[in-house]
Amino acid sequence: MNQNLKLLIIIIVILTTSFVYNKIRPGKKIIEIKKEIIYSTEDMGKKLNINNAKLEDYLKAGISMSIATKVFEYKEVVGRIDSLEELVRISGIGEKTVEKLSKSIEVGEGGTLKKLNINSASPKLLKYYGFTKKEIKEIETYIEKNNVIFSNIEMIKILGEKRYKEYEDRLDYN
Repeated sequence: MNQNLKLLIIIIVILTTSFVYNKIRPGKKIIEIKKEIIYSTEDMGKKLNINNAKLEDYLKAGISMSIATKVFEYKEVVGRIDSLEELVRISGIGEKTVEKLSKSIEVGEGGTLKKLNINSASPKLLKYYGFTKKEIKEIETYIEKNNVIFSNIEMIKILGEKRYKEYEDRLDYN
């Protein structure tokens, strides 16, 4: 037999085997693609509670994956959101975005504010908790000099008494 004929027979055998296998294969399932209707919260008549919402809920409310992921990550890190204005602490979300989001989401019950270990917090985490750039720099400088912040007395020296009062229940020094 010549080479072309052998190749043709091999191809026919493979195609036939493949066809027969697909016809008699047990448990063959037909996969149907279902389209999920994305709706806005305006259609639902109520706003999404940002503290109880899951990532999928943000998407169903018409919020983009990028923004939804950032908000969800922020909420997971800090534990709860007390005001929508907090969202400007997230890189990539400004006041205009918060204004747009306020049409779809609101702050409600749920979540527990997580304590912040001041000695191991990254600048991003400190920003999430509301520290200013200047305060973050002062915290970093203090830790570089002293290796650790031991107590509230040191935090009062760094932040000042008035500003410290905003954080006293959220800080952990261990």
